[in-house]
Amino acid sequence: MVITESATSLRRAVCGSVSSSSEYVLGVEPAISGKSVKLAPSVVTNKRLLYKVIFKGVDCTPDDITDPAYAILDEKLTNTAFDGKSRSRSEAAIKFTRSKSLIAMGGGGPKVIATTINLDDIEIDHTLNTEEGIDTDDGQLSLAPSAFYLPKMNPITSYPPEMLVTLKETETVFLISLPSLSCDKGSAEGQIVEADNTFYEFITVGKGKNRKMVNQETQTNAKMTLTRHTIATRPEKKNAMSFASMWDMHDTYAHLKMIQDQEEEDDEMVMYQSAAPYMLRKKRRKLLHPEKTRPKTFEAIGATPQYLDAVLLTERVLASLEFTAAQKMFRGLVTVDPLSLDLVYIYTLTNLWTFECEETLNKPIIDISFNAVCPNICAIAHGKFGYADVCKGIVCVWCTKNPRKPERLYNFEVPVTSVGFSEKHPNWLACGFFDGDVIILDITSYTPKIIAKSKRDTNPCFEPIWIVTWRISPERDSEYVMVACQDGRIRRLQSTKTHEFISTPMMRVSAVEGKLKGLETTKPCPKHDVPITRYPAVLCMIWHPTIDHCYLVGTDEGCIHRCSTHYLNQHIDVYRAHAGPVTDLCNSPFMNYLLASCGADNAIRLWIEGMDDVVMTLVCQSAVNGISFCPNNSTILLSTSGNTLSVWDLRRKIHMPCAEYQFPGNVTLTYIRFEKSGHNVYVGDTQGRLHTLYLSDTPIAPYNQKKLLDEAIRKALCTRPSMLKQLDKLLRFNARKVRGS
Repeated sequence: MVITESATSLRRAVCGSVSSSSEYVLGVEPAISGKSVKLAPSVVTNKRLLYKVIFKGVDCTPDDITDPAYAILDEKLTNTAFDGKSRSRSEAAIKFTRSKSLIAMGGGGPKVIATTINLDDIEIDHTLNTEEGIDTDDGQLSLAPSAFYLPKMNPITSYPPEMLVTLKETETVFLISLPSLSCDKGSAEGQIVEADNTFYEFITVGKGKNRKMVNQETQTNAKMTLTRHTIATRPEKKNAMSFASMWDMHDTYAHLKMIQDQEEEDDEMVMYQSAAPYMLRKKRRKLLHPEKTRPKTFEAIGATPQYLDAVLLTERVLASLEFTAAQKMFRGLVTVDPLSLDLVYIYTLTNLWTFECEETLNKPIIDISFNAVCPNICAIAHGKFGYADVCKGIVCVWCTKNPRKPERLYNFEVPVTSVGFSEKHPNWLACGFFDGDVIILDITSYTPKIIAKSKRDTNPCFEPIWIVTWRISPERDSEYVMVACQDGRIRRLQSTKTHEFISTPMMRVSAVEGKLKGLETTKPCPKHDVPITRYPAVLCMIWHPTIDHCYLVGTDEGCIHRCSTHYLNQHIDVYRAHAGPVTDLCNSPFMNYLLASCGADNAIRLWIEGMDDVVMTLVCQSAVNGISFCPNNSTILLSTSGNTLSVWDLRRKIHMPCAEYQFPGNVTLTYIRFEKSGHNVYVGDTQGRLHTLYLSDTPIAPYNQKKLLDEAIRKALCTRPSMLKQLDKLLRFNARKVRGS
């Protein structure tokens, strides 16, 4: 069939009108009729494809605007994968919403293709589930509430037979683009690119890769994924309990610390060379696995720190069961009613426990030091008490929670003469020896772990070290060790940036001659000049309670020297305190200018700073080896002489002790100190035992402790009015000085 109308009018009739109806498609107006075009159903439109339009022998039949191989869906239809409602065939038709210009240009946006998918052909990967259901077999656990609110969803019991899926073509999104850049060499852009390439090689292959880097762990947010299967069913929840103690976490992190990843490191020989990457040799780090290094036999397991720590804690628990009543008294849980009618002031000393073991039996206690951070821990030095004794040195670290066995025991070939705990590092213990050496131990180790040791090139001392004390320098905010020895040397030992634990001379105590203030002694016989310089031994030392740079030392010739760290090789003041060696010094905790000293002349003397004469004298039966003021009662003082422990109360009487306790056997008490609470007393003897005593039946502590002590001193000076006037003048001067500052 040949149509003679013009192709222009025919094409206008075909492409000039677009309908927005979803049930009809475009119709074509025949050229021979000259009538308007009516919208025909899709069936009629399909029959129209049987006709062809030929103009001047050329086939001008327009192509169909739809592809008969695919069904056309509306763009506004959503994903019907979860829609159970079946749709009519008419709703699947295309709704044209594009403008006429876009249709005329052949565009029209993304293509929409519709297809039918059977659910039986869909394979769902159940491994992508982010949550797994919990079995509800355990009926004892309660159901947990939902962590967040969701609308109620009925479980899906069946799927529809067919599911309509809409596939759309999305726009292209560029996530990353790495264009290839090249510039002419010698140009400005080329020079910039060449400089960037040189810097990149410097930080990857050259010396720049050896820069300092820090690795830090961080906690990232967990990323939860959601799949279609997790939407279908909600997993059941229930409450469950989990417990992890501090020991479990400690063991876990210790296990991770022992395992080192096998990493590659650059060889040290070529680390700082700018060689090519393929020329650098690699070395591998060995992989440490705890299973291979763990011991198998009991002898090997018993020597490990983990086993010793477990045994230590077990012994503490068992000891607490045996010493329950004593521990209550030691901790102050058993108190005395101050309003009780049966109170008597008889100064009772009750033995709580004794620190002793087989290794330290019959080895005298020379010095004891208590930890400043943990007062329950003390270090005991066992060595020579007599000059002719022959023995080895032992340092024991005890804890009041386990009085049966020391928690650390260190053996040395040379006798130990002094010990001292650090204030800044509680696990450091300084030890002085009979041959003049000084070391610092780390008591966290069961075997002797030496942190620092004095050297002979800076420490020329070969005499016993009698005093070891720690001091914090306020200028440098660092801690150093002060030691005093038999030859009168007082030295400071400190680690520096360039040297390790060097010794610096601070003072050399010289023998005093002529008449001294203080105690009046008999005139000695005339001495012959001997071409030798004699230096007295320093036996005791304490720091001044108010002046940081001042300290007091007692010598074996009976003198007390007041020295300063600012003045070397000379003392500030000196006075004679005893007719024999000065064995111990202590300050009153309530009156900082009151000093007590004891010596081998069987006497205890009290001194006031600024007064030349002795204030009070207490006489004992034999040489006094130690004294200590009570921390909670200003007038109570304890002393040890021979095998007798004496309790003095200055407000009651000073001509004799208020109570005396004798220890059985041929023993000499060498050490005495009050515990911080004021109720417990530590006493050491020459048999290697440290007794822990509880002091009770003492007068009730007054409200004004300093006033009570001052009244006791004035009562002792009532027969010396000149001393009272001097005391009043000194107190007024100190009060005026305090107000002026």
